[in-house]
Amino acid sequence: MERKVLIIDDDKSITWVIKKALEPIGFEVEERNTYKDAIGSIANFNIILLDLILPDGDGLDILKKIKTINPDSLVIIITAHGKMESAITAMKEGAYDYLEKPFDIEELKIIIERAYRDLQIREELLTLRKSIDEPSSTIIGKSRAMLKIFKEIGRIASQDVTVLITGESGTGKELIARAIHHNSKRRLGPFVAVNSASIPKDLLEAELFGWEKGSFTGATERKIGKIQSADTGTFFLDEISELDFELQAKLLRFIQNKEYSPIGSNKVVKADVRILGATNKNLLEYVKKGLFRDDLYYRLNVIEIKLPPLRERKEDIPLLAEHFLQKAIKEFNLPPKNFSKEAEKALLEYEWIGNVRELENTIKRASLLSKGSLIERKDLLISDYDNQSLKEMLEHKLSGFLNKFIKVEKSNLYEILLSEFEKALFSLVLNQTGGNQLKASKLLGINRNTLSKKLRQYKIPIKDKE
Repeated sequence: MERKVLIIDDDKSITWVIKKALEPIGFEVEERNTYKDAIGSIANFNIILLDLILPDGDGLDILKKIKTINPDSLVIIITAHGKMESAITAMKEGAYDYLEKPFDIEELKIIIERAYRDLQIREELLTLRKSIDEPSSTIIGKSRAMLKIFKEIGRIASQDVTVLITGESGTGKELIARAIHHNSKRRLGPFVAVNSASIPKDLLEAELFGWEKGSFTGATERKIGKIQSADTGTFFLDEISELDFELQAKLLRFIQNKEYSPIGSNKVVKADVRILGATNKNLLEYVKKGLFRDDLYYRLNVIEIKLPPLRERKEDIPLLAEHFLQKAIKEFNLPPKNFSKEAEKALLEYEWIGNVRELENTIKRASLLSKGSLIERKDLLISDYDNQSLKEMLEHKLSGFLNKFIKVEKSNLYEILLSEFEKALFSLVLNQTGGNQLKASKLLGINRNTLSKKLRQYKIPIKDKE
C-alpha cells in the first residue's frame, strides 16, 4: 500500500509544515487549496487531511462527499475553529480523527502513522476473508439474465438496505447474498447465514436471538444468537417464508429498531446488522393468504433480486459445468478430465429442476464415476433417477439436519421429519398442478379430503378457485 496523503487546506503555511513533517518519514504528500481542485484526486488517496473551512464549501459537507467518492478513505479534520458540535458531527459522519490548529506536529505524525497501519490491517483482513470465502462465493455466468443480476448487485451492494432474493431452490440465492456482502461497506464484518427450513420452528427463535442462562430446560449457559454474531456485518436468512407469525413480528422489530431481547431476558440488545432475506416461495401470495406479515414483507422487499432458473440461461451451463469439474478435480485429486460431445449435449438438453445445485452434484458424481479422461453421457446419470438416487439425495439432506438433534434426547424427530417432508411434497405437487387439488390428490394417490386437511394443517396457500 502506497504511503500517500492528500491535504485539502487553503492555508499554504499549514500545508508546507505538514509536507516537511511527513515526507522525511516516507509519505508522498500532495496539496489542494479548494475542494474543486481536490475532487479529481480523492479516489486516489486513502488518507486525507481536510480543513473544516474552505473557500468553496463547509468541511463537514465536503466530508460527506469524500466518503461517497471514496468510502474507504480515512479523513482527518484539521481546523482553527474547533467546537464541540463540529467535532461530534465530524466523527459521526465518519472522520478518522479531529485536530485543532495549531496542532502538535509530532501528534499529527503519530495519527498519520496509526491511520496507515489501520489501512494495512484492513487490507490484510480483507485479503484473508477473500481467500477464505471466494471459492464458495463464485458466481458463474455470461447470459443476459446473469449480467442483469451482476449490475443489480453493483447498484445496491453499497446501499445499506434490506434485500429480498427470490428464485427456485438451487439457483444460488446464498451466493448472491455473499456477493452483496463482499461488495458492501460491511465486507470486513462477518457474513452469517441461517436456513429457516433446516431448523425446527420451536428452536429457530433461540437460534436467531440467543438466550439467557436458565431461560428454559437445558439452557445451562448464556448464548448469543446468530444475529448478534453478525454484528457490523450481514445476516442472511434463507427460506424466510418458514418463519411463524410470532417470530416474524420479532424480526420486524429488529429490522426497524436494530434491537431485540434474547429469550428469557428483558434486556434490550443492539446489533448493527444488514438483513438479506431469501425465499423460493411466492411471498406475496403468502401475504394474501395471511401466512406472512405484510409489514415485514415490505420491510424486506425494499430491493428484490429475482434469480432465473438454470433452464432459462442455458448458455451458462457449459461454463458452470467446466467450473464444477475443475473444482471436483482439485477436491478429489483427480487426473485432468473433459466432457465428451455427447455429455455436453446431454447437459444442455436436461431441464435441471434442481438448478445449479443439481448441476454441481451431477458433475461431482460424474467426475468420480468416469474411468478415463472423458466424462461420457452415461456417467452423468441424469436420465434415470431411480429409488437409489432419491435415497442418496434424502440421506444427504438428512445428514445436516440430524446434527441439530444429536444432543437432544427427546426431539420428536420422526414427527418433525414426516411433517416437513409432507409439507414440501404437497407444496411442490400443488405448484405442478397449478393449485388444482383434484389433480394433486390423484397424483399423490390420496383422498381429496385428506389433501385438503393436510393443506390446512400445514397452512399451505390454496387458490380460492380451481
